[in-house]
Amino acid sequence: MRISEKIIRVGLIVMIALSFYFSYMIWLNPTGFNNASTETDTGVNPSVQTYKQKSDLFLPLYLTWNDEEDIKETNSEAVIREIQEVINEATISDLTLRTYGEEQAFSKAQEVNQGISLNYYTTFYLKDYEKTFDKELSLEDESETEDFPFSRIQFDLEENTIQFVDFTHQRVVRGKIDWDKSQVKHLLADNPREWTTMVADKERTSNQYYTQDSIKLKKYSYYSSTQSQSLFREAFFNNPKNVKINDESVDTYYYEGGQNMTVLQDQQQVKFETTTDGSDETDLAMLSADYIIRLGNNFGTIRYFDQQDKHLDYRVFVEGYPVFSTGGQGVISVAFSESGQTGSREMTISASLNAIQVPIPSETEIELPSSLSVKNDLIAAGADPELLQQIIVGYQWGEIKDAPLVDLTPAWYVNYDSSWISYDALMTKLAETEEN
Repeated sequence: MRISEKIIRVGLIVMIALSFYFSYMIWLNPTGFNNASTETDTGVNPSVQTYKQKSDLFLPLYLTWNDEEDIKETNSEAVIREIQEVINEATISDLTLRTYGEEQAFSKAQEVNQGISLNYYTTFYLKDYEKTFDKELSLEDESETEDFPFSRIQFDLEENTIQFVDFTHQRVVRGKIDWDKSQVKHLLADNPREWTTMVADKERTSNQYYTQDSIKLKKYSYYSSTQSQSLFREAFFNNPKNVKINDESVDTYYYEGGQNMTVLQDQQQVKFETTTDGSDETDLAMLSADYIIRLGNNFGTIRYFDQQDKHLDYRVFVEGYPVFSTGGQGVISVAFSESGQTGSREMTISASLNAIQVPIPSETEIELPSSLSVKNDLIAAGADPELLQQIIVGYQWGEIKDAPLVDLTPAWYVNYDSSWISYDALMTKLAETEEN
């Protein structure tokens, strides 16, 4: 017998043996796999063992640098993270709370010649910042800061002071900071391409700065994918291995131990419901974050974005900017309601199965008008200045027909009357109001 025939015969024997082995694994199921739990989605079963860190989820969203007469801002996550790491190593002391009765005095308290501020688009609590970044932030009367909300952390690089600013109630928690100031200055100077020149609002009607000139931002395209339903099952359920499934209808239902999850196939949406411990004083940001961090990195960069009463939004961020869509993509919403039982709340998490994954290089740039002109145009169109809270850059989610691609186009988004809406959509809404 020739050597080649021997090799072929051995190969056939190996293939037959493997065939018997795989048949055994599939049909006799020696691992005890429950066929009733088999999912109908086609995504790859994800691993959510590597959780996100809360310090990633609650990292400040943009940085402002006051350099004498110059004001610059950046959304660079890398720069913000590096400066936050310097703050993590700092010692903060002598914190005191002060309330300002007059707008002018409150504005004066925030003026610095050389300083930086880390900012959120919504309120964050001092006790949450303390937990998230492992800082000691206590006043003599701890009850004064137990529920202290702020949206800006300001640092005076000349006086070595830190203050947490509460714009809603015109309050400031101010103290001293002992940190590596030279490292901070080095990080600021070593970031020449990421800064946008800003100007102050002369009327002082808002707490933000504005771009005086038009800005150019890149347009992005991403390959999109449908996340596996098991990602959410593993992340949200307390006992995911015991979850039962009902997929006899168009939608898929998961349930176990009082927890429920519905996958709306047509809308490609997930809705999870559970009862959590809590009362009116419950820290909703920290409570919801315990679930969001379990999604790991499957959605890319997720950041804490907005909180209104008992509703919180976590958004996907691209290049430091939030993603907006009309179909629920790019946002994970969490809503709380009373459960009817003392000491407990109902929590609902809504998310999209669709996610962006791999960027496609592009040199296309979109030029946006200055945010200062956007503000002036909105007011001229009838917008109420009191309801006009913030104007930021966001990326619009636009799906490409007949292709697994998503276009992300930069556009201005406005926080108007406590809701986020695109500049174009708000202008249309104001025009319709005028006609009526």
